[in-house]
Amino acid sequence: MAKIETLSQTAFDAKKKEVLSKELIRKEVNISEFEIINDSTMKINGKHVPITKTAFKRVLRRLRIPHAFARRFESGFGSTGLKQLIQMVKMAKANKNDQTVTIVLDPDKGAIVDLLPKGYASISNEAFVNFTEGYLDKYNLSPTSFGSDGNGGAIINCTSGNSIMRIPGMDNEVFQTGVSFTNSVSNGLQVSPYMTRLVCANGMTSTQFSENYGLVSLTNKAVDDFNEHMLQMATTGFQPIGMADQIRKAADTDASLFELQSAASAILSADKAITYEYANKFAPIERAKKAYDMVGADTTKFTNAQLKNAKAGISVWDVVNGMTNFASNDSKYGMDDMAAGNLMVSAGNLLMKKKFDTEDMVLVNPFENRELLSSREAGILRGE
Repeated sequence: MAKIETLSQTAFDAKKKEVLSKELIRKEVNISEFEIINDSTMKINGKHVPITKTAFKRVLRRLRIPHAFARRFESGFGSTGLKQLIQMVKMAKANKNDQTVTIVLDPDKGAIVDLLPKGYASISNEAFVNFTEGYLDKYNLSPTSFGSDGNGGAIINCTSGNSIMRIPGMDNEVFQTGVSFTNSVSNGLQVSPYMTRLVCANGMTSTQFSENYGLVSLTNKAVDDFNEHMLQMATTGFQPIGMADQIRKAADTDASLFELQSAASAILSADKAITYEYANKFAPIERAKKAYDMVGADTTKFTNAQLKNAKAGISVWDVVNGMTNFASNDSKYGMDDMAAGNLMVSAGNLLMKKKFDTEDMVLVNPFENRELLSSREAGILRGE
């Protein structure tokens, strides 16, 4: 069994300091208080402030202007025309109901990175960490990773020393369960089961677990509901419902080329420095495609539907473990904890799919040469 490395108190405190140093600034304003200069600049309190593409799209969404329409409008009437359209819609909305929104500013980037409804982004990283630490102590959870991303998010993955899950009939599939705590500007504080495969120390979580739970504020009622949910998770040893059956199904089901290709893409997106060749060590999509090339099938011409119906020569469970192996154990590219965590989530979401791509494929074909009818019978069928 692999040894699971947990963070010392010193390491945890260092990570905490790092996360808190990247705290985003939140400010609630009325929509009448700002002006959109263009898709990269907002004017607020008389000052021009850079705005990211994501934040600009959020502004359009709050004003109910479809992004595609805005781009078409701009191509026809120019950036000045688009600015006038946005200002006109904004003022009409402000005169009718001057909504309050939350502007999120990243001080490191010196830019507005998001625009959310009033009340969102109300849980700071400091409040998140302090809140989470109480549960680490209460449920004897040991942090294995703790980090932040470039968008002000924070994640703490933990294992529970007394919670072990075994998959009957699969000797290598023994897991130490735990909890993943995350905090993000758009989704607030969320908790979900976290699993570490003991044979190789691969970690995994998923946004598809039924036990996932979130809150966007720390009101007394919200905290009480959260406490009840945590108690329920602890009662079951932090084990996701139906996980054993899902793992067995994944091990018995062939992955599709689409699923394997998606895994390779997820690995590549974890860090710009990761090469295609290196990603193939964990998600061998190139090898699978070459096997099709050798029998005369050009996979570059496959549609997504065809990729989903083409077997990859590897089980879904192996694809999942390739992703979690890279996320948990690879040290060549020095991924930050958030990138690794996102990859673990992608792996978990693949595992928890309601239906794998090749699951309903019918492999037997008694009519390879269309022999249901004789030529004479076919002619009669056609009325010839």
